Order: sequence, then structure tokens, then C-alpha cells
Amino acid sequence: MNFKLSEEQLILQTMVKNFTKNEIEPLASKIDREGKVPDDLLKKMAEIGLLGMTIPKEYGGSDFGNLGCVLACEELAYSGTGVWWLLGFNNSIPECIVHFGSQKLKAQYLPKVCEGKVYSSIQFTEEDNGSDARSLKTTARPDGDDYIINGMKRFSTFGAREGYAVLYAKDETGKCTAFVIDKNVKGYTVTKVWDLMGGGGVEAVDVYLEDVRVPKEHILGEKGEGLKILQHWIAAEKIEQCAACVGMAQAALDEAVKYAKSRMSDGKPISTLQGIRWMMADMYAKLQAAKWMTYRTAFLQDQADPEWMTEAAAAKLFVVPTTMEVVEMARRIHGGYGYAKDFKIERLYRAIAGASAIAVSLEINKSIVGGFVCK
Repeated sequence: MNFKLSEEQLILQTMVKNFTKNEIEPLASKIDREGKVPDDLLKKMAEIGLLGMTIPKEYGGSDFGNLGCVLACEELAYSGTGVWWLLGFNNSIPECIVHFGSQKLKAQYLPKVCEGKVYSSIQFTEEDNGSDARSLKTTARPDGDDYIINGMKRFSTFGAREGYAVLYAKDETGKCTAFVIDKNVKGYTVTKVWDLMGGGGVEAVDVYLEDVRVPKEHILGEKGEGLKILQHWIAAEKIEQCAACVGMAQAALDEAVKYAKSRMSDGKPISTLQGIRWMMADMYAKLQAAKWMTYRTAFLQDQADPEWMTEAAAAKLFVVPTTMEVVEMARRIHGGYGYAKDFKIERLYRAIAGASAIAVSLEINKSIVGGFVCK
């Protein structure tokens, strides 16, 4: 058992850390305020190999694996923006095409991902449905060599951006089927971007599909097995989200240390007070536990461990509330300044709040893990 990252992984960490510092941090407040990532950011990520980390080299990827993707998500999330979703979605979604897609789908979409030419999206959630595949209202009706899709999808991240989406619909048999569709085609319309509490840059929109034609050969995996593909992707998303939470918690700890060293009380920095140091000790210990649980789960995913999806649910159960505690403690150390938008901790506090709801709620993950333990 080796807990040390490889030299290649350490180089990756440093590269993404510098990328975040130079390309994202200067724009973080603007991204958070406007809820939009810069138009050139996807291309810049592609240029340093961040968009093909889960894609084989034959399609232009770096084949760095899911642990590499997790390390990169952690560093990008340090900014307290939703930019990490750009990296996460453009790795976990194409990984599903790698895993379940035909050779034609792989050749058509994967190189474009690696080149930063497309934005990957998932379209499952609907107005009245967030996790139940049996209750899907979006339909796919066969018509010759195509399927005709009608319905709506809620909270589609980057759903208005050019590219493709893995869309889930109820087929003619009443089962859930996954399709790879092109966005912004005839019959595809979107609403404005949702104004979310934090994590600016997610760019979640509602999508409306009216008689959108999709070739039958764009079915991802087998017809009627969309739920299996969805579960695979969601598990990967959970691990990426855990990594992002670790990155935000690390940023919160760093901000708390910086503030405590500069804030004076009775002529001494508050960092010398036992109460503050004990809080920081707790923050550090929680962060380390969350970090290594996340890394281990990504490692299991790379090894195709039979239980990696269950482990992803367990990781979310622990990592998300634990890192939220770290950020909350950092905000308390800031006192009244933790409530001011001039301080990064305020952005981090809002950004991490969504982790308990996005990528399946903590309660559903409890059911997943509890079912595994009691089987």
C-alpha cells in the first residue's frame, strides 16, 4: 500500500495549481458574480491536457485516469468557483462514452473533447423528477433510422454551450435509454442560466426538446439500459465532487490561517490562542481524512474494483459534510469578516453548500451504502 503520489501526479498538481492561480483566481469574483466561465477557458484547459484525462491516447486523450482527474478538480475548486465542473464534466461524461459507446460514437465525440471544441452535458433531471428513471417524462419515439425526442430537462450544466449531451429518455418500451445528442440543433431550446447560491460558472439551464431527431446509432450502450449508465456516471461525479470539496476546504483552511496570523488581539495574533489552534487542528485532521478517502475511491475506480460505485457513495457521505464543517469553522475564525464578500471565505462558504444536494442527496447515498452493508 503506497500513499505517495507518483512524480507525474505531483507535476500535474503543480501545473493545475499554477493554472488556477494565474487563470482563475484573478477572475474568481467576476465568475462568481456573473455565473459564467470565460469563453476561452475550455481551450486553455485543453492545451494543458486537462480535458482528456479519462480518454485513451488513440482518441487524443492523456489517459491519466480518474485519480489524475480528481487531483485536477481539487486544485481548480481551490478558487471557490464552479470552474472545476468544466473539467469534471469534460472527463466523467466522455469516460461514459469510452466505457459504453460504440466505436463510431468514440471517434465522433472524444477527439473534440480533448481539443476543447465541445462542452459535455448530462440531461436527466426534469421539472418534477431528480433521480427516478421510471418517472421520466421525456420520450424517445422511433421513426425510421432515428428517434424523435420530446420533453424538458432541468439544471443541464453547460446545456446552452456548443457540444453534446448524454440525454436520458423513456423509449417505446417504457424503459430508460441514454442517447448522445448534439446541442443547439433544430428543436433544442434553453432558458436563461439558473442563478445559483454559489459555485458561479456552473451555467445550469433548462432544456426544451421538441421533435429533436437523433440517429438510432447514437444510443449509448444498449437500449433500455440507461439507468446502468447513469449510475456509472453519477458515481464518477460523486468522486469528482468530493475532490472539489477537498480543494475548497483546503482553501478555507489556508484563508483561516492567513487571517488568524494577521488579526491581532491583546497585541498578539489570534493564531497564538489555544482555542483557535485547536479549531485549526480539527480542521486539518478532518481535511486529511477527507482527502485520502477521496484519493482511495478514485484509485478503486481506476482499478475497476467491483465495489467502486458503492465506495463513491460512502465517500460522499463522509467527505461532503466533513469538508463543509471545515469551511464553516474557517468562516467562524474570520468573525464578522466571514460574512463579507470582500473575503474569499464567504465565496467558499456558498460554493461548498451545493455539495449536499448536487450529485445525489446525502440521504440517497445513505440508502445506497446501507443497502450494501445489510445485503
